[in-house]
Amino acid sequence: MAAIHLKSSVVSDFLRHAEKEYPNECCGFIIGTDDTKTKKGVEYLPAANTKDTNRERRFLIDPLAYQEAEDTADERGLSIISIVHSHPDHPDKPSEFDRNHAWPGFSYIIVSVENGNAKNYRSWQLAPDRNNFNEEIIKIIQE
Repeated sequence: MAAIHLKSSVVSDFLRHAEKEYPNECCGFIIGTDDTKTKKGVEYLPAANTKDTNRERRFLIDPLAYQEAEDTADERGLSIISIVHSHPDHPDKPSEFDRNHAWPGFSYIIVSVENGNAKNYRSWQLAPDRNNFNEEIIKIIQE
C-alpha cells in the first residue's frame, strides 16, 4: 500500500480548516516533495470553495487558486502532492463524484467532519484505470 508522509502541522492545519468551513466542504492543497517512492507533505494551502450551490456536498477550486498554489510550490522548490477536501457529516471515503472528477497522480485526503468536529481523515489515490480509489497510508513525520 502506498504511503504519504505529512508534517503534523499540515494535518492540524487541514483539520482546523475543515472545522472552520463546516457545514460546507473545505478544500485546499498540500505541497511537498514526491520522488516516486515517497510523498512528503510540508505545507497546507487552504483554498476557497467557489461552488455556487450545494457547497455542503461539493467543492470547486478556482483555476487561479490552483495556479497560485502551483506558483507557491514552485517558489519553494516543491510540488502540489495532494488535494484535500472535507465531507461534512459523511465518511472519509471518496464518492462517485470524487472519482469522476479526480486527477491521476494526486493524493486525495478526505476529512470526515461531524457536527463541526473533524473525526477522521484518510488519503486515497485514483487507480490508473480510474475505476476506483486505493487507500494510502498516512504517516506523520516530525517537524
